[in-house]
Amino acid sequence: MKYHTMNNDEIILSLCSRIKETRISLALTQQQLADNAQVGIATIKRVEKGSGLNLDTLISLLRALNKLHHLDAILFESEMRNFNEGHEGGENTGRLQVRQQAADLNRKASAPQSEDMSYSAAMENTLYW
Repeated sequence: MKYHTMNNDEIILSLCSRIKETRISLALTQQQLADNAQVGIATIKRVEKGSGLNLDTLISLLRALNKLHHLDAILFESEMRNFNEGHEGGENTGRLQVRQQAADLNRKASAPQSEDMSYSAAMENTLYW
């Protein structure tokens, strides 16, 4: 479906319809779905008529229908977008700080070191990835 061309009410109706279709395909009664989702039967009836669907109810119904994993696709896309923005010129101060720290360490390493610097002190100045 092309959700980006639909208004909110149309999307809700579509989601409600899909919830009903999924319940039927799993051979669940409205009461069984209500029990599994820990909501009232009246909530299931309202949802299947296309109203009464809020985020909390949607999550409960997806969990009861064993479809909650589909939210991962939405969250994964968001995580990937944030990751890509950070690696494609987006602001990512953490990355710059690591580069700066590495540059500082390189300068320190190239500077003359005193001969009495202990092994543990040298290890503390080493950057591990």
